[in-house]
Amino acid sequence: MITELKGKLSAAMKKANKKIALIVSAAVVTIGCCGFVYAAPNNVTITDTESSPVQIKTNDTKVGKILSKQGIILNEGDRINYSMNDEVGDNAVISIIRAISVNVVYMGETRKVTTTETSVAEILAEQGIAVNDNYEVYPATYEKVADGDTITIIAHDTHNITVQEEVDFNTVEVENASLAPGERVVTQQGEKGINEYVYQISYQDGVEISRILISETTLSNPVDEIVEYGPESVWELGVIPASAPKNYSKVMEFTATAYDASPADNGQWAGKTSTGMPLTYGVVAVDPRVIPYGTKMYIESVDGKYVYGYAIAGDCGGAIKGNKVDLFFPSRSKCYEFGRRAVRIYFLD
Repeated sequence: MITELKGKLSAAMKKANKKIALIVSAAVVTIGCCGFVYAAPNNVTITDTESSPVQIKTNDTKVGKILSKQGIILNEGDRINYSMNDEVGDNAVISIIRAISVNVVYMGETRKVTTTETSVAEILAEQGIAVNDNYEVYPATYEKVADGDTITIIAHDTHNITVQEEVDFNTVEVENASLAPGERVVTQQGEKGINEYVYQISYQDGVEISRILISETTLSNPVDEIVEYGPESVWELGVIPASAPKNYSKVMEFTATAYDASPADNGQWAGKTSTGMPLTYGVVAVDPRVIPYGTKMYIESVDGKYVYGYAIAGDCGGAIKGNKVDLFFPSRSKCYEFGRRAVRIYFLD
């Protein structure tokens, strides 16, 4: 009896187990056919320098999708610890560092910089600006900045330069009696000297702000130029000097004619002057209201082709009025040769 009962219980249990197995199998088949597998949501933390940290539960695993559903937008220059296509799992932390805009003033120029750094030192390093004790930095390199702030770097530099400058020579004039009047000869060429100067120059942002002379050295002294000249010609009636005189009170232009001592030119005054002066080469008939008697002169033609030389106002004539003069020549042929010319008269008194 007992054996029969055990057999019945065993058969019943086998039948029950078979039903359970069929139910589980059916459930698995149903889930597989519907394409649905249940997964627990992930815990994700989002940190953003613009706001407080946010902890969310999400079944999304792509970083871009997670941020999009939270309405978080990344701007140009922002930094994130994942790429937007990365997949994250449970307990992931997505960190966003927002870019800031700062002005960097360096060497007198302003740069607008977009960066995720806030340390002055890091921003300067990022920009390739190396500073040392010769630089002033505001704010200091150990300080931090915020969006819209300005970092100012003032560069100081000092170094020495050496320059050479020429020194002009002097000209020394020496009279040489063996030279003709007005003649000049350079007997020693002048040479410029050279001085060397050492300056200490201070710069601020590359611009010179001060210059101090440290030393001066004479590398070579200038050599004087020596010029020898002939003695100035002394006025002497009838003499024709080598050149026009250098010392005179004024120069005027006149119309000049020529006359000699013959009666044809002088009539009853032949061989005489109105002043009683001997009639000789160099005596000039003038209008005494224009050129007083006794005036010493040097006369040459305006075109430079004829030089009469040193002369004196010692006679007059009826036709000699105003800016007209009559030059005495010792012969009639010389008078014809001279004819009528425009002359330039240097007044020597």
